[in-house]
Amino acid sequence: MATQEKIHAPSPHRHTYSPPKIAGYYLAKHIISVDQFAREDLEILFDAAKSIRKRMRQNDRGLTEVCAGRVMASLFFESSTRTDMSFQAAMRRLGGDVIAASNGVQFSSMYKGEDLADTIRAAGCYADVIVLRHPQVGSSYEAAYYLDLLNRRVRKPSVVISGGDGVGEHPTQALLDLFTIIDQKGTLDYQSITMVGDLKNGRTVHSLAKLIAYYRPTGTHLNFVAPEGLRMPDDIIAMLRDLSISVRETETLQDVLGESDVLYWTRVQEERFKNVTEYESIKDDFILVPKTIHNAPKTMIIMHPLPRKHEMGTPADHDILDADPRAIYFEQMENGMFVRMALLAKVLREAYV
Repeated sequence: MATQEKIHAPSPHRHTYSPPKIAGYYLAKHIISVDQFAREDLEILFDAAKSIRKRMRQNDRGLTEVCAGRVMASLFFESSTRTDMSFQAAMRRLGGDVIAASNGVQFSSMYKGEDLADTIRAAGCYADVIVLRHPQVGSSYEAAYYLDLLNRRVRKPSVVISGGDGVGEHPTQALLDLFTIIDQKGTLDYQSITMVGDLKNGRTVHSLAKLIAYYRPTGTHLNFVAPEGLRMPDDIIAMLRDLSISVRETETLQDVLGESDVLYWTRVQEERFKNVTEYESIKDDFILVPKTIHNAPKTMIIMHPLPRKHEMGTPADHDILDADPRAIYFEQMENGMFVRMALLAKVLREAYV
């Protein structure tokens, strides 16, 4: 069996590959970073997602024609439930087929020593689109680079969609998150969006913060609530300010809760702390229980990328929170399938939605 280091060895090409901008046209483009999107692109995608959702809720079976005859390969080298299932459900609801190594990847050729480049090109020979989750930052860039090499040699080019790129990015999660915020609030303008937890290592909040900035909203500001050692990376803070997004950082939720229109909760991970005492001293400030939001605005929405553990208290706390009309994380989860259906339809058959 190959070592973990060999399996996840980085390629220099991940540092040099630059994915194409969407620029209003999705067909045959890799989706590996939120940096590819501008507001126009997001509005096109979100309009398609709304149309698909409406048709699905009307039990319109015509959607199965959109990706009929197309094949999606699901390659997940990290554990996943929601992302993997929603992509597979999305492809099947569009009439496509799925081949998956997600549940047996430990038996794959990569564990015999094959590198990611060869695995991706093998999948590209069989599939029209590859959804990749990998623990190495930059793996989706590497995959796109080698797929482009393959595409020059075959008649039917394949594309890669990132399902999570180490601690770097999770573009489709950000897309569904932003879609959900706009869908729930009616606009992104003049919203106070508060992100809580491990903002240093959380790829979901990295991608969402950047995507909000690329949407260019008016009067929107971001609140980042995290312990000192888990702050949002400085480069993302700088990027947000360069794009005129107002940012406030604090270690105390109560500083910003009263003004929050959106509360996006993530877990503060005990394993990230070298000093257990330090973790113990702050952990209760980053657990969402019913009393935490007792005085929060009634119009605020509560989001979470899931899965959740102790960051939302006990199972009894979960039941109370889930019953709160402000908690919309299951609607958020369902929207993930609609947004991924729209994305698959766009990269495979642009004209159909």
